[in-house]
Amino acid sequence: MDNPKDYSKYTVLIVDDIPVNILLLKTMLARINVQILTAVDGGQALETVRKLKPELVLLDIQMPVMNGLDVLKKMKNSPELKDIPVIMVSAYTSPEDIEQSMSLGASGFIKKPVIMDILLSSVTSELDRI
Repeated sequence: MDNPKDYSKYTVLIVDDIPVNILLLKTMLARINVQILTAVDGGQALETVRKLKPELVLLDIQMPVMNGLDVLKKMKNSPELKDIPVIMVSAYTSPEDIEQSMSLGASGFIKKPVIMDILLSSVTSELDRI
């Protein structure tokens, strides 16, 4: 993918409890040169978002401690976090899961297994709005 725009000033938080999924997303995102933060559960995700304020969060739904929908809900209910866009990245792709994610305030929904072109176009279009 030829993308002349430099995204290195942006930070993306990847939240997933499966290390290989994080690695896969990191590898794909390396193409657009964003800074990467990671979290392995919802609690850690919220802590990272509060402390480091990434420009975008890629959030898995099914995780221990706190699932992605609860993280999304907490972020959207927080005055300081509500404007950070969240793209759900999940193998839970029923219309209900997608609808619930969007109604809770997700900016987008990417189905697993993740297709790189879809990931990169979703991420860059969110970052381009900032």
